[in-house]
Amino acid sequence: STATSPTPFGNRAGYLYISTNDPYSGQDDLVQFTVSADMLQEDTDSSPYYGRAVLLNDPSGNTSTSLSVNPNQPEADDSSLTVNNTGSSTAAEVCYFVRNGNLYRRVMLLRQPLPVAGRELDEQPTTSRGQDYFTSGSGNFSVQTSSGAVATDDFWTYFDYSATAAAATGKAQFVGLSALNNEQARTVPAVANPAYRFGFNQFTGISREHAVLNGAFIGRFLQAETSAVNFNWPQRRAVLFGTNQVFGVGNNPDGNPFNIANDLTLNIATGVVQEFSNTAAGTGRGGTRRMEDLVLSDVHEMKVEIWDERLQKYTTPGHNELFRMRDLSGNTFTLPGDYHQGRRFADADGQGPEGSSIGVFDTWHPDTDPAVVGARHPPHIAYRYTPPVYPNGPTRPGLPVPPTAEPDRQTRRADNKGYWQPGTVYELGDVVFVPWVDAPRGANPPDAIFQYDEMPAQKFQVAYRCVGRQGSGTSHASIAPGFPTAPGRRVRERNDELEWESIDNRRPLTSIRLTLRFHDQTSDTQRNLTLVLPLTDKK
Repeated sequence: STATSPTPFGNRAGYLYISTNDPYSGQDDLVQFTVSADMLQEDTDSSPYYGRAVLLNDPSGNTSTSLSVNPNQPEADDSSLTVNNTGSSTAAEVCYFVRNGNLYRRVMLLRQPLPVAGRELDEQPTTSRGQDYFTSGSGNFSVQTSSGAVATDDFWTYFDYSATAAAATGKAQFVGLSALNNEQARTVPAVANPAYRFGFNQFTGISREHAVLNGAFIGRFLQAETSAVNFNWPQRRAVLFGTNQVFGVGNNPDGNPFNIANDLTLNIATGVVQEFSNTAAGTGRGGTRRMEDLVLSDVHEMKVEIWDERLQKYTTPGHNELFRMRDLSGNTFTLPGDYHQGRRFADADGQGPEGSSIGVFDTWHPDTDPAVVGARHPPHIAYRYTPPVYPNGPTRPGLPVPPTAEPDRQTRRADNKGYWQPGTVYELGDVVFVPWVDAPRGANPPDAIFQYDEMPAQKFQVAYRCVGRQGSGTSHASIAPGFPTAPGRRVRERNDELEWESIDNRRPLTSIRLTLRFHDQTSDTQRNLTLVLPLTDKK
């Protein structure tokens, strides 16, 4: 929330998601993020992002389809009341991935309705009478084409907008500009929550990146596939081509293409998922919008790496790389990097593709469960001081050196003392965490098993350094001080022997490196393109 966040939420809008899957392959990496034309740094271009949008007809047919009468629809978002099949927004979701030797980019606008004097239009398109354009008894919505009004359920054929299904049975629900806000205490969904992103199963928050579990990499659905006549989602459930049979497995299929339990088959010859190839045989090239998302062909690999401050190099999240350093006494330590597997603190393995979070970096959101049942830890987050070890904390076994014995890279001494403990002698410079209290789960008594949502609001993002000491320097015998929830504040122990200062314990990701290797047809040579992208405002 804004009360406990160490940094302003205005600087942390949207999300960044990186999935490397096989760390030794450059053919199954995926990077997905939000962009905003209003976030101006060195680039002063504030041009909005554009995508397709068509004119919607009033579901009842009782009022005019004129945009001047019914302006709350995507066709008017570009501020033109003349029909031009174009929508726009200052923000969007963007995703890059490689499939079958082609680099693709999917762009999904976050809806920003046309400003109207005297009122604020809802992000969900509605008529002037307040009726949702996408609600009808048939499950279809009505669009205006050159041949007249047409009923359809092919949402992503006609709209390049981020959207989810309002329920398991459908009705497209637009994700709007307000979803960039990452404050926790909100009723509006945040796109930083994976459940509201394009490419993720909205009912589990799991990213779909493969045709089947651990199978062929597909990245994201292509425009060729989302414009197939049977894709349907998110307006309603997908069906098998040429039938009314709901797509999926089991006796009660859910028709959700983003559910990894619903197997797909990637046609290697066409590079298109057979189930959404627009043919019964599965050999087609997809719907009417195929190839619109193609950026570059003859791509051999796309590798996405993140900067690991401890290692002082670019690497993949979930690596197993180590580095060596000496403490003040000259002792040599072999230590893991910031994004080493052993420093992954996710208390569940359900955040990444098909449930694995090892190779995932995600800026995340406090409320990641669509039902908002407890906060979960991001798959990876770099801490300056690693939280305590089991059984009193979330650190996974396997670290070569316990966190409390690990020298800090800056001070080169073992400052980390774990959770604050009563009746304990502390020295100046020692660092502690707010105590974990083992909480009951419903009717269950405390179970001695750490759960991330049992931690107070500051979690591990704020730590506490001893900056004042007198007497024996012993903490209170039973009562912890009122540790502040934001950095830069001080608090004294009740026995007045110790003073603590709250510090920001997070180590922000400062940059990513994207390497593209492709065949240049003009020169008939292989080319390498490397982009280093800074993620901070620091010069």
